[in-house]
Amino acid sequence: MYIKTLKAGSIIIMFFLIIYLGTLIDWIFKPLSVFVQTLFFPILIAGILFYMFRPVIQLLSRRMSRMLSIVLLFVVLIGLLISFLYFIVPEIERQFHNLIINMPNIVSELRLQLITLQQNEMVQRFGLEELFNWEDQLDQVGTVVGRLVGDVVSTSVKLISTLFSTIILVFIVPFILFYLLKEGEKLPTFFLKFFDEEKRREVGAILTNMDETLSNYIQGVLIVCSFVGVLYFAGFSIIGLDYALILAIIGMVTNIIPYLGPWLGAIPSATIGLLHSPMMALLVLIIIVVIQQVESIIVQPQIIGKKMSIHPVTVLALVLVAGRFIGIIGMVLVIPVYAVVKVLVIYLYRLWKIRVRENNNKKTE
Repeated sequence: MYIKTLKAGSIIIMFFLIIYLGTLIDWIFKPLSVFVQTLFFPILIAGILFYMFRPVIQLLSRRMSRMLSIVLLFVVLIGLLISFLYFIVPEIERQFHNLIINMPNIVSELRLQLITLQQNEMVQRFGLEELFNWEDQLDQVGTVVGRLVGDVVSTSVKLISTLFSTIILVFIVPFILFYLLKEGEKLPTFFLKFFDEEKRREVGAILTNMDETLSNYIQGVLIVCSFVGVLYFAGFSIIGLDYALILAIIGMVTNIIPYLGPWLGAIPSATIGLLHSPMMALLVLIIIVVIQQVESIIVQPQIIGKKMSIHPVTVLALVLVAGRFIGIIGMVLVIPVYAVVKVLVIYLYRLWKIRVRENNNKKTE
């Protein structure tokens, strides 16, 4: 047992040593880094779309060939994309344009609101003026926004670069998605070829469980976020909140981050509501709280269920640590990565226990 542990530790040390030496050799590590950075997001997006549309392809494949199912799916997606660009994007552009133009007024109005709160009799009586002393931060926000608006023309190079990256994504992601939908079911069989015949069953069980975990999580999160976004837009539109579509999209996207995301997405909505009136801000908060309660009590357990088996405290700790080291991307990806690693560790531990039991039985015989 001691020798096996020593071997495993040596392998891990050698692995990290190779990575460290690779970082010192720039002509080896830099091309590899560029290669990974270039393909990471296309593969990530294509993988998410694969898990999203795989059930649709499996359903259609019962009535037609798999190739025809994929072609039909792509035709429908192109139609939905064109409809989105024609009907929804102009409204998003209009609201975003108005938001950028009115941002200096929003900052000024928010400053006035904070000054009014500082001068409130109850606030002064309890000595809470410092809680609302955000004028310096608002000045910084106003400066940044003004600089952003003023530098739009000078950032044309970045804009072209971003546009070029977007075009690459538009062409590469469908290409990867097409082959994932067409050949994705064969990937486990391909990986099993690298293992001995006696280990393929064990490795196959691990791959199947990892696949189910990722599928349940990605499909569940996408459905829940879409549900939340639609309810946000409906609620904000009913009460007449400005920029309802943009705020609903922000709330929908931030809802991907467990626990912290919904409340991060609530800040812009509550701020816009407060600038309209305190009553509007109260209505916005009521809508957000009600939707989050419905989502956390009814929708999420039914769609995602308890298949992830991750304690809420663990989720919160993982999100905070990942956000601290990697940022927003880490906060989004940490839970599925943790779930996959957890499945792998549990299976390896079970296999180790079985092997130990078999060795003990052989010794007793």
